[in-house]
Amino acid sequence: MGAKQSILVVEDEPINRRILRKMLTDKYEVVEAENGAAALTLLEGHQEKFAAVLLDIMMPVMDGYEFLDIIRQKKMTDIPIIVMTGSNDVQTEKQVLDAGAWDFVTKPYNSKVLFSRLKNAIARSQVSVYKRLQKLAAHDSLTGLYNRGRMFADTRAMLKEHPDIPFVFVRLDIDHFALYNSAFGEEEGDALLCYLAGALSDSIEGEELITYGRITSDVFGVCMSCDGDKKQLENWVFQIQKRLSEYRKDYLLEISAGIYVIEDPSLSVEECYLRASMGAQKCKSQYGKHIGYYDIGTVNKTTEELTIVNEMQNALDTEQFVVYLQPKVNITTEKTCGAEALVRWVHPQKGLVSPGVFIPVFERNGFIAALDYYMWEHTCMMLRDWMDSGYQTIPVSVNISRVSLYNPQVIELLVGLVEKYGIGYKALQLEITESAYMTDPDLMLQTIHTLREKGFMILVDDFGSGYSSLNTLKDVEADILKVDMKFLPVGNEVEKGEIILASVIKMANWLGMEVVVEGVETREQKDFLTGVGCNYIQGYYYSRPIPRDEFESKYIFKTVETEEKKAPFHNVTVLVVDDIELDRTLLEEHFASRYHIHQCECAEEALTYLQNHKKQVRLILTDDTLPGMSGLDFLVYCQNDPELHLIPKIMLTADDRPENLAKAFRCGAYDVLSKPLVWEIVDARVGRIMDISERYRNFQKWKYDAGALKENERTVDSLDALLTRADHEIRTPMHAIIQETTLAMNGMDAQNYAQVEECLKKIERSSRHLLELINDAS
Repeated sequence: MGAKQSILVVEDEPINRRILRKMLTDKYEVVEAENGAAALTLLEGHQEKFAAVLLDIMMPVMDGYEFLDIIRQKKMTDIPIIVMTGSNDVQTEKQVLDAGAWDFVTKPYNSKVLFSRLKNAIARSQVSVYKRLQKLAAHDSLTGLYNRGRMFADTRAMLKEHPDIPFVFVRLDIDHFALYNSAFGEEEGDALLCYLAGALSDSIEGEELITYGRITSDVFGVCMSCDGDKKQLENWVFQIQKRLSEYRKDYLLEISAGIYVIEDPSLSVEECYLRASMGAQKCKSQYGKHIGYYDIGTVNKTTEELTIVNEMQNALDTEQFVVYLQPKVNITTEKTCGAEALVRWVHPQKGLVSPGVFIPVFERNGFIAALDYYMWEHTCMMLRDWMDSGYQTIPVSVNISRVSLYNPQVIELLVGLVEKYGIGYKALQLEITESAYMTDPDLMLQTIHTLREKGFMILVDDFGSGYSSLNTLKDVEADILKVDMKFLPVGNEVEKGEIILASVIKMANWLGMEVVVEGVETREQKDFLTGVGCNYIQGYYYSRPIPRDEFESKYIFKTVETEEKKAPFHNVTVLVVDDIELDRTLLEEHFASRYHIHQCECAEEALTYLQNHKKQVRLILTDDTLPGMSGLDFLVYCQNDPELHLIPKIMLTADDRPENLAKAFRCGAYDVLSKPLVWEIVDARVGRIMDISERYRNFQKWKYDAGALKENERTVDSLDALLTRADHEIRTPMHAIIQETTLAMNGMDAQNYAQVEECLKKIERSSRHLLELINDAS
């Protein structure tokens, strides 16, 4: 004999509960609750333990009506509830049934009526549960569509019943759905799947020979009759894509539809589905392409892709992906001014795997986002290593795939890496393909705008690769335009190619963008680009992409050693701190024959360099506007550092208002140069400051020599001669500074005049102090 079913008796009167227990105990297990609240506590999470509920209406704490309302809200309506009431009027009966009761019995209780109604209610409940289980077995619980098993079974039956009618099997899924789920959460991901299920149902409404359902995750399957009209089929896919793109405007949503035309109806439905899946791989992550048809060639390609997919995570974990670098060269000076970081897969068995093999696979399956971040971080680590080693760094650009660009957290990820490694935003440049702008221009423009506000330099990559638009030049906020090699003149269209390329370069320059032409391979191409005003080139003419160690020995470490040997005063370094590369380059070219110039694009990079080279640096030229720490803050930092405050500093500024000049002097500037620079003035002021710096260093040496003379009891005449010479060397240039600055004060308002005058007094006091030191030494 089976276990007794349990009945929950909800009644506030103890005597009524005892009566019901006595009546029911032979056939049922009785559990008691004195009000609705207590009953809910017993039911929560244990609904399946009870075959039925006998519910009184009038109770304290929570009455029967409130209990029924909560049961309905919690969707616990599968359990039969029989209301017990002392009223037997029609109005009461209707009220309790409308509230959700399955049946009701009147007090005093009639045992035969009670047992009959309990039995019927429990039987109805079991039928309801059975039907629900049947539905669950056939339907997807999230979307309500047929699940894989039911959809495949109905498809098999349909194909068998109509062997002479042509059918297609279509596999639909959402590109990079896992990334969407990660960005917006599982609940929002479920909402998107329900939306797509609704769009799918709407699109096939009224069709007769069709089956469809949710196969798994974001994958849906459709099998339908097709008369061979591919255009009609593709239009149907386009309509679904259109509906999906309307779901939200701030995120790119695309579908991939793999189509298999069923040629052999005896094939298993599973095989039809697999072939449609292979077709879908042909259009994954290809902008504007949403349909891929299965064919024989797809099989071999799919096998190769499966091998790559199976190995990709382990390759990332074991750092089989390595950074290769290709230099970018200033076409005028032929000096390396930057590099592009490119990924290579060094496979332990297969050797070097071409990116043309694995990148398209990663773009299709979304793994490209993980590889992007890996490359960004390894590039930041490399830049940090260069800075810590004291070598002059050059900016390195990294690629941002379309998948990563649509990640709402991309800005946070990039900023986090720059701050983690402390490399400065200008050191890590960002290359974004032009096709990414075409997908969702408004969203892309906003993302690019924010990245530039943070301090990143943006490069438009692959301009001219097939998606070119003059609107790209007009609308996008970019610093550098990378022109694809396809724009270069080749074949019989040399003259047209030259005209197009020259026009693009001129337009970009007019819009304030520099141009890098990539893919340059011959001297003829390089000469042509020089003639049309190209700024930089990249390509095999100078170097193929090479491993990091080879690049460092050729362009980073060797460059510094070579330049120091060439410089006539290689032990005298002028540090130039400016975030504008052109300004740094102009200063280096101007002073190359006189000093060793070290370039830094931000104050943080300059401070790192000074840690190891402060003894060689005789002058600092710093711009007032820098990313991160400003030029003025940099001056103050140096002024407060006992090892840096003696290095002369000149402020470069485009703001020559008196108050700005006064602020520069207060922060520790020895002089100020206005942009655009006038080289005669630059030479005069830099020469004077370097002369003062050298004289002061000589004075320090003379003090040491004077001490040595005293210790060796040399003649007083020798000592006096030495100090008289020092007096002359210090007094003359200090007087010149005071005189020139006094003349520059004409036209200042009273407040700024007073501030500069105070600075001059400090200079005079310093001059007197130095001369007093000479007298003391005498």
